[in-house]
Amino acid sequence: MFKQTIRAALLAVLLISSANAAPILVDRGLPSINLNAAAGADRSNVAWAFEDFTSDDYFVVGDSFANTSEQNWVVDSIRLWTVGRTESVVLRHLNGGSILGSVLSTSYPDPASSLYGSSGLALFQIDFVVNFLLAPGQSYSFFVDGAGSAASGQGTSVPFAHASNAALSGTPQDGADDLILYARILGGLLDPLSVGSLDTHGYGWDKSSDLNVQVFGTAIPEPATLSLALLGLGLLGLLSLRRLG
Repeated sequence: MFKQTIRAALLAVLLISSANAAPILVDRGLPSINLNAAAGADRSNVAWAFEDFTSDDYFVVGDSFANTSEQNWVVDSIRLWTVGRTESVVLRHLNGGSILGSVLSTSYPDPASSLYGSSGLALFQIDFVVNFLLAPGQSYSFFVDGAGSAASGQGTSVPFAHASNAALSGTPQDGADDLILYARILGGLLDPLSVGSLDTHGYGWDKSSDLNVQVFGTAIPEPATLSLALLGLGLLGLLSLRRLG
């Protein structure tokens, strides 16, 4: 009977963990309204990339997201979007690391707006497989590098990262702060001393914007929560043993 109680306790803990699983931890995805040039002054979508200096000295755009919950997050994938020619996309980190993403064709939530802007540039979904813990209150900064845009004559060799104005997007824009990040790549490495933030209002556009990003993973209870759950289950088990014995 004691073994059965332990099995029941472990099963309940697994159920508690499953109940706390969050398919989307941060939802700052693509806009669904006010798309492209047809929206005029209310246009919500935009794409950003800096012009290159040289092939080993250039700037990249980025953004951040934060764990605003009271639970630890185990992040397993990050999704971004690029606009125009995209051969490869690399997710850069402040610690100098990088992850190659899988480039997938996609479209806006509105199928009628699957192309970006009046020039008909394609939109691509990029998925990055990651594995890290994000504690409550902790933020994660990322930067978009890669290859593709130079061949289209856009003045930059990296892909254009998709962004939108939060107020006009029509979709959840978790953690939007109307700022994007930038960093310098020197000799193939991200220079952490070069990182800064930028409001695009008045700097290339007439609105503020954030990079669109979705973060997937699992929210796990704090150790204290698990201890209380186990304690409660243990007491229930003792009551069951006493009643059946």
